[in-house]
Parts: sequence; structure tokens; C-alpha cells
Amino acid sequence: MADVALGELVTFSNGRSRPAAGTRYRTFGANGVIGTSGGFNAGPGSTIVGRVGSFCGTVHYSPDPCWATDNAIIATAKDGVNARYVHYLLKRLGLNRYRIGSGQPLLTHAILSGLTAPRLSRAEQDAAASVLGALDDKIEVNGRIAACGDALVRARYDESASTAASVMPIGELGDLVRRNVPPQRIGRDENYIALEHMPKRHMWLSTWTDASGATSAKRRFAAGDVLFGKLRPAFHKVGLAFVDGVASTDILVVRPRDAARRGWLLAALASDDVVAHACAVGDGTRMPRARWQDIAAFTVPWPGDAAVRSFGGLATALARRVEAATAESAALAELRDTLLPELIP
Repeated sequence: MADVALGELVTFSNGRSRPAAGTRYRTFGANGVIGTSGGFNAGPGSTIVGRVGSFCGTVHYSPDPCWATDNAIIATAKDGVNARYVHYLLKRLGLNRYRIGSGQPLLTHAILSGLTAPRLSRAEQDAAASVLGALDDKIEVNGRIAACGDALVRARYDESASTAASVMPIGELGDLVRRNVPPQRIGRDENYIALEHMPKRHMWLSTWTDASGATSAKRRFAAGDVLFGKLRPAFHKVGLAFVDGVASTDILVVRPRDAARRGWLLAALASDDVVAHACAVGDGTRMPRARWQDIAAFTVPWPGDAAVRSFGGLATALARRVEAATAESAALAELRDTLLPELIP
């Protein structure tokens, strides 16, 4: 099978800074979506490649028009080339290994255009993109399920909180887990969650890694605990753990005193009011840290035990659905990554 230069298949162009204000289009940086824009500079079916920094070489696909910042390169399929195939081809090539520079890694159009890959027919491109795309589409659907579950829990919490007749300190709903584990007592295959694994303003923790690289003490947590990112709390990193594991000490581990109140504890800790309070009273200026004693003393609306238990039932059902979707997505991603080199040599 003859090789072909990427420059014969793809047109590369740099993104631009300062997108127009608005919410119609997604804005991509070096490592995926970072916000929204009122305009677009990349057409539908574009692949966005991280251009500089630690995410140099990462690839993301946008089926819709989008804005790419100047930290990214826009890859556009040429006529006769399947646009989604281009995304998987770039993913298959592992672009990070072609970066230049050490202090500030960089990819250029010349580097990308000069790379080669086996020449596939349009039928082969379509087949590969169809199979791999179907897997990614289901993963995206599962992501939307999680986002809808998050939004529903927040909406129901706000609704119940608005009619609450009393308040309760968070410290009466949950306790801080203070058990630190030295690195020599952490198993290499234990689950590990750091701040980078916690999405912003999203209450389901569906990403983690193994603890094989742990070199310092960590905080042990159990499935069902609520994790609160105490370092720079304005990033709003609060979520429910689906697995047992260890967490960075930049994360507070909060365990519900009553399982029936877990949902209310989760929604309260993930609420804008609690996060704003943690930001206002935290220690430090450049790298502020929230303190458990300040969070524990903060009072949240209390609609009564019956209402809280009913809310907990809803939150538990949604958490189980999201957990199942998370497990399915992990299996689908593993299958996709196994098939990728088979379908795109």
C-alpha cells in the first residue's frame, strides 16, 4: 500500500485569538472545548489539533462549525477525503511525538503536512470513520446523559431549597475523611483522582487513572464519597466518586453521615453558594485553598428530612444511570482504541 503525505489529504491553518462574544458556537483551545463564541473560524467536520504547550498534538473533532483559538491548528479535509477519517488518522499518528521545542512544545503546518500515512480509498476511509464514529457517538450520548443528570439534580435542589423553612450546617450532613496514606502503602493499580480528573461544575466523577505514579501521601476515599477541590475552589470541582481509591491532598473527601442524605450533601457542596463561600474565606491569594472548617460551618437550606430523603432517591437513581453510562463509555473507548490501528494502518 503506497504512502501519501498528509498535505495531500488535509489543509492546515492556525486558529485565532479573541473570538466574538456569544454562545452559538463552541470554542476549542489546545485540549478541547474551553467556552463558546458568537462566530466560527472552522467549518463543520474540522479536526482541532493542539498547537502549543503540554497538550500539543491532541486532536478533537467538531461536527459543527466552531472557533479554534491560536493555541490550536485547524485540520480541514480536502475534496474527496472523509472529514471524520482525517480526525482518526491524526489520532492514529500520535502527533505529540513530532513536536519541536522543549520549554514550549510546538507543532507546525510544515511538520504536519510532511507526515505520511498509507493511502486508503474513499470506501476504506468511509468504513473506518463509520465504525469508529459510531463508538464515539455513543460515548458522546453518554456524556449528554451525565450532563442532563447534573442539570436535573441542580434544578431540583434549587427548587427544594427555595421553599426550605430552615437551614443546616454542612458539617451535620457529612464528615471530612482525614486518613492520609503514605505512597509506599498505595497499590499501583488503585484508582487515583487528582484535580485534573475533576471536570468543572460537573458533579459526576467519571475519570480517574491508576496510582502507579504516586510519590507522595494521598487521601483515601470510597465510592459514594463527595470530593471537593480545595485548591483554587473557584474552578468549581465538586463531584461524587463512583469507585474506591486515593485522591490528591488538594481534594477534600467528604463522607455523608446518612446515605439517605448523600444526594443533598452532594448538591449542596456542588452549589454555587457553597463554592462562592469557599472562595471568599479561603486561604491564600495566588493559590487559594478552601478549609473544611469554613465549609462545614456554612449553612444550607433544609426542606425537612422527608423532602431530603425523596431528593436523595432521585439523586441516587440518576447517579446509578450515569455510573452505568460511564462504565459503558470506558468499554467503548477501549474498543475504539483497539480497532483504530486495525482500521487505519
